[in-house]
Amino acid sequence: MEKNLLKTTILKPENIVLKQYIEYFLFLHKKDGVPVQYTTFPNNNLCLAIYRHNHVDYQHDEKVNHCLIKAGRQEFTSRIYGFHNMPFQVDIQQELDQICVIFYPAALKAFTRLDFDEMHCTDQVFEQLFKPKDKYFLEKLFEEPHPTQQARQLERLLLDQLEEHRVSKIQEALYYLSIAHTDNQNISVEMLCEKLGCSDTTLFRLFKTSLGQNPQKYLKTFRFRKALKDLMTTPDLLTTVALRHHYYDQAHFIKDFKTFTGYSPKKLLHAVSVQQQSLAWIYQEKSGE
Repeated sequence: MEKNLLKTTILKPENIVLKQYIEYFLFLHKKDGVPVQYTTFPNNNLCLAIYRHNHVDYQHDEKVNHCLIKAGRQEFTSRIYGFHNMPFQVDIQQELDQICVIFYPAALKAFTRLDFDEMHCTDQVFEQLFKPKDKYFLEKLFEEPHPTQQARQLERLLLDQLEEHRVSKIQEALYYLSIAHTDNQNISVEMLCEKLGCSDTTLFRLFKTSLGQNPQKYLKTFRFRKALKDLMTTPDLLTTVALRHHYYDQAHFIKDFKTFTGYSPKKLLHAVSVQQQSLAWIYQEKSGE
């Protein structure tokens, strides 16, 4: 019997323009009613999740970050997830048919004028964002027999919606962050303000409206995700990874990892059970409950 009853498929966009905005498409399928649970960790990207025949209960506050997926009467449900400050725990109680579009940081603003706060509380965010001309678009999307065909349908829709001029100052800020990471340099909120020629108040507002997260939290999450990827490839070089990503010392590195994942770096490496390209999940089958 296959241990992992949750099937995941990752596909990168084919269109060269969309590759600037979409990190990947993620398809999740579960064909039985055996409860499973998985945990993911804070990231800077945004996930548009679309479900067929599922009901989603999402609790998100200072102490809880939990998503319960059950059978639902509504044909399609869609939500925006992102910018978690703690591990994101997902409990799947029934069959699952889910398609996710993973946007790079700030990239969603290239497709909509809506701010993050206007999207993250609704369970019909797909219709709110895209308003497809074909009212049966989602029905046709989920009827496609293979994820590749589904991804191509989504690409056509996204290209129709794309208005590149909408992303400007925030892209500039993220560009400076990527350059700093490439050059192995640390960058602060003050340095970002100086490079962009704006006040800290303006920078705060820019990040909150475009990313749903203030600059300081974004920078901490950005550093954590880079360090996590590094740790997965060089697990024996804990101190080196910590210093490379500008943590004060190993104690600071461990404290940050416990905040973001609930585990120390070493224990996390033993706990992670699903690694596919950009995925690093702790997966648990809950049979017998």
